[in-house]
Amino acid sequence: MSTGYVYDPIFLKHTYPGHPENAQRLEAIQKALDVKGLRPTLQLIPARAASEEELSLIHPLYYQEQVKQMSLAGGGFLDPDTYLTPESYQAATVAAGSLIDLTMAVLNKQVDNGFALIRPPGHHAIRNKGMGFCLFSNVAIAAKAAQHQGGLERVAIIDFDVHHGNGTHYALDDDPSVLFFSSHQYPHYPGTGQATELGSGKARGTKINFPLPVGVGDEGFKQLYSEILIPILRRFEPQLILVSAGYDSHWDDPLARLGLTLTGLAWISQTLIALAEELCDGHIVFTLEGGYNLQVLSHGVCNSLKALLNRDDFTDPLGQSPWPEPDIAGYLKDLKKIHKLT
Repeated sequence: MSTGYVYDPIFLKHTYPGHPENAQRLEAIQKALDVKGLRPTLQLIPARAASEEELSLIHPLYYQEQVKQMSLAGGGFLDPDTYLTPESYQAATVAAGSLIDLTMAVLNKQVDNGFALIRPPGHHAIRNKGMGFCLFSNVAIAAKAAQHQGGLERVAIIDFDVHHGNGTHYALDDDPSVLFFSSHQYPHYPGTGQATELGSGKARGTKINFPLPVGVGDEGFKQLYSEILIPILRRFEPQLILVSAGYDSHWDDPLARLGLTLTGLAWISQTLIALAEELCDGHIVFTLEGGYNLQVLSHGVCNSLKALLNRDDFTDPLGQSPWPEPDIAGYLKDLKKIHKLT
């Protein structure tokens, strides 16, 4: 397999001491790529900034200007969790533009698949406001760009970050051409993503939320994907799968406790890649979202890259979760009724 990736040093300029979403996250991943010898096996796609027109696929110009001017003025906070540095606007535009180009490289068969090693993350950024560490809604922008520039009719977004991808969801809530899945710890930040949030108007049924209790873990995710996500994805028949990859769903993440292991996260990557091969000629692109245990993050991203390269020599130095998994059989039965799978 030919796997592309995007990265630019500007992403390290967006950082704030003591904040969990800082440059050390990407530095740890970069180090791991070299230690594990993965970098020579990957194809670097050049980074570039998204245009105002591309950002406007999701974000109005006045919000773009707010982020730009606040960043140029020295930075600050958009909300208590979401900071700006003097370089943040540039980093965020390059993150969005680079993901677009990686996606187009996959669609144009320059590479088979890809992983965008970008930050700041994006899945919490709503149309007119940054929140939850996120400035621009990278994956939502890439989905619409793939349709505008690549002529696609149907795009699926799978978000396995531990937090609900509210920015992605609500930016596309009334868009029936984009299927959105989010599995997330609930109740937990941002407090949205109930199972009954299915999309609005003609898009009803294309927004799929799996609010999960603490500790669901590997077996629960396998049931969730096998019994619900996979049938819905096959029914939708996407032409591209975009993945919001958040490694904070691991049991040892400092900000949450969903219960997955690195082995379980690798299984998710393998499963989504296999579905892309089955449904959309292998067109799949991962993009970095959360993950705040640096050991988990670096191993998790490398495992996902190995899966994209059709390798299975995954590493899991942390092993099993110390907590028992809850029985979610009744919950799955309810979800099947909501999504008409019974």
